[in-house]
Amino acid sequence: MEHDNELLAKVDEVRRRKKVSYEEARRALEATDYNTLDAVVYLESMKGEMYGELRGYKEKTVESIKKTTKETVEFSFKDKSFDAPLPAALIGTLLLARKPKLLMTLAAGALAFGVDVKLKRGLKETNLTKPVREKIKETANAFGLDKNKVSRKIDDLTDKIHFKKDLNEEDNLEGYFSPDIY
Repeated sequence: MEHDNELLAKVDEVRRRKKVSYEEARRALEATDYNTLDAVVYLESMKGEMYGELRGYKEKTVESIKKTTKETVEFSFKDKSFDAPLPAALIGTLLLARKPKLLMTLAAGALAFGVDVKLKRGLKETNLTKPVREKIKETANAFGLDKNKVSRKIDDLTDKIHFKKDLNEEDNLEGYFSPDIY
């Protein structure tokens, strides 16, 4: 019983000095033949190893980001274009995913107004909107729809929506930039 009290006192001392759990303190004491000072030194060396591993992960992450920043997304409309690094475009898309209506509206607008979105990897370019735009045209042609009819239907639909919707109900993006999403 006296041995247990002595062991508990040593565990408490190690915990007080290194802010570790009872189990970690007990393991450190067992590894150092129940010497309190050696247990504290042992835990310090273990912490250094963990920080070394974290530094390795950090270096790998930074290297990965450097590789992906060579990849860009180009948004072009008529004679104007804008390049964004791929990670920034992906993060922006993920943030927009919190507002699906806004994301879908932007995607539909990009397709409808002829905004081209291209993924650039070195000399290779991949147009992301052209295949989608062509599929939409094929589908519209398969149903016998022409551009003017579809445009009129969309205008009629938007007019109906706007008359039914009160101005106070508009999506004002409230909460979109709130800190709870970060």
